Amino acid sequence: MHLQGYSDRIHHALAFAAKHYPARVSRYDRHSCLIRASSVAVILARFGADECTIVSSILKLLYDSCTHGRQQTLGTEIGAKFGVQVAHVVEAAAEPKYDVLGRERTWKACRFEYLARLMTAPSRAMDVCVADELHAVGAALVEIRRLGVEYHQQAGVPNGEDTSWWHRGLIDLATSHPTWNRLEMLIELKRITRELNERFDSRGLDA
Repeated sequence: MHLQGYSDRIHHALAFAAKHYPARVSRYDRHSCLIRASSVAVILARFGADECTIVSSILKLLYDSCTHGRQQTLGTEIGAKFGVQVAHVVEAAAEPKYDVLGRERTWKACRFEYLARLMTAPSRAMDVCVADELHAVGAALVEIRRLGVEYHQQAGVPNGEDTSWWHRGLIDLATSHPTWNRLEMLIELKRITRELNERFDSRGLDA
């Protein structure tokens, strides 16, 4: 079901995220956290996601940005304000940045755990994850077109090889997931990740 017109729940989610983000700018892409949240929400709306999924995507990005201790209390707050269903999607879609002892995982260890968890995650959580990756890859391609692939390679972790590994893993997971079947999103993810990898390969860089 496609959304039409104003949504108070989406507005509330954006306002809640703006209030509770621990930093105004993401340490990963140096952009406003709300720009990313809004972009992912638009991507989901374009592919026909429902209101619950879009609200969850906004709050998932907030959840990802918080410390381990804050995540525990934030999950309860999300459930109280937005409902148990949204809270469950946020938890299922969230990046597992911390281990059971609250220690921050490396980027690759986090992605290994993420792929394992997503295999049994509900369809809405897969929608959120894939839409977030569509935004990340799309933004990377825009920067590469403007500034060159060298700029992207110097931007930090992950490098080209690890990025390609993650995309292959996510695409394989999305293809074989037992309940997720949003084919148009999968086709778009394959298309733009292929372009990103081709741009790495064309320069003979680490891809």
